[in-house]
Amino acid sequence: MKALVSTALLLLCMVGYSESAGAQEEVRVQPVDVYVSGFGGHSLPFNTDVSSGGFTVQDVELENSPSFGGKIGLWVTAPRKTLGIDIGAEIDVTHFDPDPTMNATYFGGNLMARLPMGIGPELPNGRWFPYVGLGGGAQRLSVEVLGFKEGNTVPAFQGLGGVKVFVFKHVAVFAEGKFTHASHRQVFHGFSPVDFTVNAVHGVGGLSLHF
Repeated sequence: MKALVSTALLLLCMVGYSESAGAQEEVRVQPVDVYVSGFGGHSLPFNTDVSSGGFTVQDVELENSPSFGGKIGLWVTAPRKTLGIDIGAEIDVTHFDPDPTMNATYFGGNLMARLPMGIGPELPNGRWFPYVGLGGGAQRLSVEVLGFKEGNTVPAFQGLGGVKVFVFKHVAVFAEGKFTHASHRQVFHGFSPVDFTVNAVHGVGGLSLHF
């Protein structure tokens, strides 16, 4: 009788260990998460001071416009073992028109951090993620005034935050708010240089494919 009980207990322990090992295997985190994204939304630029030839006009109003672009990036999941977060990097291209006479394209890189939530067998990396990012690059701005069209490219800065939710294993939607900054000096032939800053908040949403 004792031998029968011992055998049954041993079998139960073996089954339990097997199920536990299987569950751990199912929720094994993917070490690298690569993605491409497209997005669209709205840009809200701040007023700016415009200076030229020693004169300054303050609080010149820029106009809201559509904002759209794309991203490619990757996440590394190893840091979540110690920090509880994933670390990532991405390349971001964003286009908007801060004025009817202007069009701007920001392009740069961001360093990212995300907090994995809703981890389970179906989505071992997580079902949804709040995330933040900070980065820099350049902004190309073209301006057309009185028939003259000129452009320049200057260093630019970006900060962002958002939430991404997976609707399928490899497909996610996201909502994101970001701030871009660039200080431009526009030079028109025969005229004094024009200095102004383009600061804008962008509210966008989009779709990501993860590999």
